[in-house]
Amino acid sequence: MTQQQTPERLTREEKKARTRAQLIDAAATVFARRGYVAASLDEVAEEAGLTKGAVYSNFDSKEELFEAVIEDRLDEPMKDIAAVIDSSIGTTEEQAMAGARAFVGVVERERDVFLLALEMNIHVARHPELGSAFAARRREQLAEVAGIITEHANQSKEALPLPADQMAIAVEALSQGIALHALVDPDGVPDDLLGRVYALLFQVPRGEEG
Repeated sequence: MTQQQTPERLTREEKKARTRAQLIDAAATVFARRGYVAASLDEVAEEAGLTKGAVYSNFDSKEELFEAVIEDRLDEPMKDIAAVIDSSIGTTEEQAMAGARAFVGVVERERDVFLLALEMNIHVARHPELGSAFAARRREQLAEVAGIITEHANQSKEALPLPADQMAIAVEALSQGIALHALVDPDGVPDDLLGRVYALLFQVPRGEEG
């Protein structure tokens, strides 16, 4: 006789976390299918099999839900790139290649969310009234990247060609641009291009070696 399994009992916090995860998964699907502007919270709730009230009990707005999707699917995995570089043994170029492979891996796994993030950039550029809140989040992200750049520069004792905050902007812009070109024309972008660009950015300027 098969023993009857005891139903799983979840705490209130665990239930809330599970609902939040369901909504983020559903939102990622709806945003990818409809685009950020056309998507609605009603569609997200329907996709998740939940009520619209469940959406608003976890997120104050569509913008907040969208940011949660980006953080879960892109921002958090991107933070692991620092660990990938730290675990790499070798030259600056080899570490740059490892970082580039990690970045491209995230983009390939989360292609739709990556494109949504680019769409949001364009949407905010067209609607300056959204810029202040969006800019604050971007500056926070760039500050984290600048911190990683500074840490690695200190460890390697290599001079940076630009201040770390400006390097962070350049790294993000080049990473997104090359990744987008690769999605549009995979055969036209060498697999190692981003890694070689990283290596060029972080190489020691002539006259400052040693």
